[in-house]
Amino acid sequence: MGEVNVEGAQRPTRTKQEMGGTGRSQMFRRRMPASARRQTFLRRFVLAPARDALVNEARTEVDDVEAMTTEIKALVREMGAEAVGIAAYDPRLVFADAPERDHRHVIVFGLSMKYDCLIDIGPRSQAEVHRVYYTLDDMAVRLAQQIGSYGYSACAQPNMGDIPLPAYGYLAGLGELGKHGSLISPELGSSFRLVAVSTDLPLLVDGPKDHGIDEVCASCNVCTRFCPGDAIKPDKKEVNGVLRWHVDTPACQPWFYKMHGCKICLMVCPLNARGRLKAEFQQVAADIRQVKDAQGMVRLIEQRTGEEYADGDGNGDDDDDDDGGVSSTDR
Repeated sequence: MGEVNVEGAQRPTRTKQEMGGTGRSQMFRRRMPASARRQTFLRRFVLAPARDALVNEARTEVDDVEAMTTEIKALVREMGAEAVGIAAYDPRLVFADAPERDHRHVIVFGLSMKYDCLIDIGPRSQAEVHRVYYTLDDMAVRLAQQIGSYGYSACAQPNMGDIPLPAYGYLAGLGELGKHGSLISPELGSSFRLVAVSTDLPLLVDGPKDHGIDEVCASCNVCTRFCPGDAIKPDKKEVNGVLRWHVDTPACQPWFYKMHGCKICLMVCPLNARGRLKAEFQQVAADIRQVKDAQGMVRLIEQRTGEEYADGDGNGDDDDDDDGGVSSTDR
């Protein structure tokens, strides 16, 4: 069973990306594709201020919670989400620097990244991450405002919101935490991102599900073997009172910054082949067999992109957690 015991959970602290001074921060942002910079602007200065819904004073009473749950899930899917589930709001699973809200439920939904972009491991991959995060944030703000129109409190929870999204994705039944520190979906594999809306709207909770993913991760070492920073560990560790897979973020960060967000661990995850990415994963599987290890994979990516990563300096970002990369919400 892949059940995670959260009874002893303690409010987590965000992992800040602290990789250098202002010069490195500016360099990292300059390397970002123009589309990513625009979407970051929209997320920060347009969508983030609209996170909290305007609540209609004329409340619509919910007599049929099951029907309301079905209606909300249908609305999320109409907006374009490919997976949606509902978890119970747990004040122990709120970041230490975030407000604790009088909410009862968290609606979590996901959207897949284009796999051919993900495996590019370059600017195109980084642009795809930002496209998906912007799309999700826009959907979450719209959903929160829709719930507000019913007369209930709601708040969009983006990647740098109040809550750790992988934890709530697991509690909503969307997947299980993988050894690489990100949620793995039985349908979307590792190639997707999450967003959520917390609310006091009466809803039915889905709860976590055993998809058989944790057992696979326990015996699989592909992401561990292909991580260039040796940041993915073979054993679970207790973090904030929860025994779970854990990534050594400081070891990951230099490669994350060198390689436009890296994502090698998500690319090589064999569970991508279980769902809709079975055909697309075949080329990656061939690369895995050919190059054998992380060093070989980095060399192959260098050959394909014309960039040099193995000896380059990472371009850190000490004050920008919103780059679609390694943060406490992803790990």
